[in-house]
Amino acid sequence: MVLHRADQPSSAPAPTAPAAGTAFVEPKPLADIKDALVIKEGILFLLTDSAGNVPPNNLSGYGLYQEDTRYLSGYALSLGAVRPMVLLSTAELGYSAEQDLTNPDMLSLDGRHIPAETLEIRRLRVLHGCLSEIIYATSYNIFPASLELHLTFDADFADMFEVRGWNREQRGAYFPPQVSEDAVVFAYEGLDGRRRETRVSFSPAPSAFYGTTAVFRLDLEHRRTSTIRLTVSMDGQEAIEPLPDAFERLFSSYRAWQDSCARVWTDNEFFNSAIERALRDLRMLRSDLGESQYIAAGTPWYTALFGRDSLIVGMQYLPYNPDIARGILRLLATMQGKELNPERDEEPGKILHELRVGEMARLGEIPMTPYYGTVDATPLFLMLLSQYYQWTGDVALVQSLLPAAEAALTWIARYGDRDRDGYVEYLKYSPKGIANQGWKDSWDSVVHADGTLAEPPIALIEVQGYVYASKLGMALIYDALGQRGRAAQLRAEAQALKKRLNQDFWVSELGFYAMALDGHKQPVASVSSNPGHALWTGTIDAGRVPEVVDRLLGNDMFSGWGIRTLSSTNPRYNPMGYHLGTVWPHDNALAALGMKRYGFEPEVNEIATALYDACRSFDYHRLPELYSGAQRTGHDYPVRYPVACRPQAWAAGSLLMVLQAILGLEADALKGRLTVRRPRLPHWLREVEVRNIRVGDGAADLLFRKRRGVTNVSILGARGGLRVSVVH
Repeated sequence: MVLHRADQPSSAPAPTAPAAGTAFVEPKPLADIKDALVIKEGILFLLTDSAGNVPPNNLSGYGLYQEDTRYLSGYALSLGAVRPMVLLSTAELGYSAEQDLTNPDMLSLDGRHIPAETLEIRRLRVLHGCLSEIIYATSYNIFPASLELHLTFDADFADMFEVRGWNREQRGAYFPPQVSEDAVVFAYEGLDGRRRETRVSFSPAPSAFYGTTAVFRLDLEHRRTSTIRLTVSMDGQEAIEPLPDAFERLFSSYRAWQDSCARVWTDNEFFNSAIERALRDLRMLRSDLGESQYIAAGTPWYTALFGRDSLIVGMQYLPYNPDIARGILRLLATMQGKELNPERDEEPGKILHELRVGEMARLGEIPMTPYYGTVDATPLFLMLLSQYYQWTGDVALVQSLLPAAEAALTWIARYGDRDRDGYVEYLKYSPKGIANQGWKDSWDSVVHADGTLAEPPIALIEVQGYVYASKLGMALIYDALGQRGRAAQLRAEAQALKKRLNQDFWVSELGFYAMALDGHKQPVASVSSNPGHALWTGTIDAGRVPEVVDRLLGNDMFSGWGIRTLSSTNPRYNPMGYHLGTVWPHDNALAALGMKRYGFEPEVNEIATALYDACRSFDYHRLPELYSGAQRTGHDYPVRYPVACRPQAWAAGSLLMVLQAILGLEADALKGRLTVRRPRLPHWLREVEVRNIRVGDGAADLLFRKRRGVTNVSILGARGGLRVSVVH
């Protein structure tokens, strides 16, 4: 049962306390996916093992998904009873995967010995509104080889939350698979009344079906190739083009996306690859929601709209493509909270946490329709709006979103700070809601120094920093719009908040800031990464910044691969705990930009080097959602987190944000100026060229060169009246 505070202000009526029920705990996947392949296009994504298979009854969440539903839970290729060996397996392109397989020693259908590695099975698949695959089978034996190729399918239509461990008391109705000459159809009618279908069609038609296993007899002559094409379509949607055409169209789409962003080139090919991966991953995570598009938070578990993640991603990519932020702001404003709805933790003016569209959401078994249980998305919305304005000078968008911005400011004052103590706190009302509502939203993430869990309502230090920055940012906007009084009011509120925070959150015996104040207004005096976000927002008193930076980079916090979420001295520290000692790239990027704000360039480069070294160790130079906080060793490989999303949007943007800190890029579109402040290239970069950095109606091309430890800047060109100034 959720208890409400007795000092509820009359201007903010409390939602009715919900009935007693089981608290919603974010489920977790049941097994690891660290070696899985992921491809995605639009709202469709596929998760397979290295052979390109979705093993039936797997516990790792493998499958083909659309709209929070697994439309294919089994998808396996074999040579009769023989499993091929994997020679090549890649999903580097994002929208396509390829496997090259071969055979172990085996017998042909007539009992003839087929030596190992004399057959090649090549699988090529593309997502384009459906799943298309071409299988090429070639024999390099000098004699004819006859064999059977089996393709086995299944569809459980499980909701994503079921896949992640949620146990449901009831499910809808399954229909017997319908097998025809060249297709098999699976169907399910959910408890929400919606019928879902998966159709697998083949060309040529299989030789036979054994249940839902399609059997193809292959009579392979020497160096002759047999080809099998299959299409997996959902809910009657057919392929709009042949696979080769889809491949070419998507290749061109990715290239056009990259060309629309500022281009980064360096003398370090590994870093070039990592930056290109960051841009490609954002394109990969682009998803459709009706007439709008959004950036999904991460695949596979968070292929959905998340407020907090989207807003931080918008800020990460502002110097490279401000159009991303524009779309995010518009979409989130349309879904801003309108009413008091305790079942969804919704309040007027609040920005959503998460939107889900599967069966469980439609039935209300989970509250994400959307769910508003996030304490930080609302001030982050205001931060992105003001930063977007500083980079673009887009007055028209700002004016169109001003009602949403005012509603967000009202939420901060009325609902975020219910007890009028000057801090924004969270307390869930929905019995199915999330207990911790900051970015560290696992149930055990907010812990005291003795390891006990903090009791709500909880005021996180980083959230107060977001509120501080959001008010300063909105003051800038109101000044530009001629509303000086409103601007002055917001600046005064921001400065008062900063003063209180530096008094109440500072723990003198730690020489560090508490991660939060608990429900008794006591400091949660654990050393954590949270104050790094307060550096980013400029909320830390300048005199204490050296202590904070030094503590974040101390041995108990810095693993060698990045800043941990929690100090290794805390009793609850666990290098594999989701928020209890792991390393999150975006968390580090925000801290690095904060250190840059205060002039700690060597420390920025230390974090940049850790993330750069880590990304070199991951497939495709892709930073995952998170990785272990285990100490770096001489083997020089970070320990993987077994169920991390890959790609994750704000992980993808982390190196780009760190690069912004390294180069010192600051925009002032109102004055038509781009400032390059104290650029310092790390030891592994000697040259960086950035082309088409847009500020307002102008753009610039810059070249950074390091010679004898000094970073110099050349202005290769400036257009549209943009002035570039360099501050050393």
